[in-house]
Amino acid sequence: MLRRKKFYVIYPEYFEKSRSRSQGRRVSRNIASDEPTLKKLIFACNKLNIEHQVQKDKAYPSNWWNQMGRVLIPIDKEDKIPKEKLLKQIAEITRKIVYKKEPITEKKAKEQTRTPSARKKTKSAKKKSV
Repeated sequence: MLRRKKFYVIYPEYFEKSRSRSQGRRVSRNIASDEPTLKKLIFACNKLNIEHQVQKDKAYPSNWWNQMGRVLIPIDKEDKIPKEKLLKQIAEITRKIVYKKEPITEKKAKEQTRTPSARKKTKSAKKKSV
């Protein structure tokens, strides 16, 4: 548990490409991501070696019904980074994160490689085969 008085509060909505600036997006559209999540923010904070605290049950005030959570990053007086610069660094990482697709099981592989069922031959197909 972090015991500091001042924090940067970062919501996933800050990085959502579909939102406008007035709806809460804080970074430019070209570095925003399509589906920002709390997991992506946590991964970005870990990648940047930033001390952080996660609050999963919190919601962005203008989107109060959708509790996506938030990340608290303590503000150190010695090496204080402006919030906008920090948001850009996090956005660059979250934009590049792509979840792996589920692995193909044997059953799914067989279904994908099956040949189409025998179709009825049309007149033109019968002529070609003769």
